[in-house]
Amino acid sequence: MPEAHRVTRYSDVCGGTDEFKRMLTEEPQVATSHAGRELLASLLDDGMYMLDRMSGRLTEYEAFREEVRHLLASLDAVVPPDMPLAGREASLVRGAITRGDTDLDARTLIHQVEEVRQVANDMEGALRRHQEGAIVLARAYASLRGQRGWRDGLSTEEAEIHSSTDVPAWIPQAWLPPSPHAEQIVNQLISGRASLLSELELDSYPVGPQGREPIVQFEDGGVMPLRVVRWDEAVQNFHPLGQVPHPRGLKYRPRDAGPDALPA
Repeated sequence: MPEAHRVTRYSDVCGGTDEFKRMLTEEPQVATSHAGRELLASLLDDGMYMLDRMSGRLTEYEAFREEVRHLLASLDAVVPPDMPLAGREASLVRGAITRGDTDLDARTLIHQVEEVRQVANDMEGALRRHQEGAIVLARAYASLRGQRGWRDGLSTEEAEIHSSTDVPAWIPQAWLPPSPHAEQIVNQLISGRASLLSELELDSYPVGPQGREPIVQFEDGGVMPLRVVRWDEAVQNFHPLGQVPHPRGLKYRPRDAGPDALPA
């Protein structure tokens, strides 16, 4: 079982897999050394750790799905108001009061308008039930999204972000890495490809050398303190400070890339 806390060498499983394959292909003697085997095992553990974190996120999505399913079932049970009945009764009342009769059947007319009112009461109840359902769904969605910067059009800040180069207030600027890494991770956070761990999640992490600090979880499971996040253009991936990826990593992205694909 992967440990609870880990700083991964890449933001996704692909980066670690590429390096695993590259080492076995390009540096077989290094890979078979004690240090090399430890590195290979660490890359594998990174992958399983990321899978474990993504699995936890999937569980949250599945719980959301079940909540939506339960909500829809409860809304399907709402009896729709009898609008045709209201229309018929209103038509009868209208006809009676517009014919110009000298006498009106008060008892009948009162019964008919009460039928219209009952449909209105039923309509109010149905609207209220659906409103309550919409609120439950909105809260469930907000809980699922958390602090992720999803471009869902619901945030007024989102429009400001698209028209400005300013970092949104919910991203702690003091902990951002230097440029150009800061711009890259801010874009990931704004787009929802990465998120900041919540205060509750941070409580379960040990305090680092810089004290309690923001931690990034990438969409693909990687985890790094915000201040050490670095972007590598050569491999199009994030990595922590001090662990620079090999520039040929992307060559090993295809599934069949490896020793068997090398020319004899």
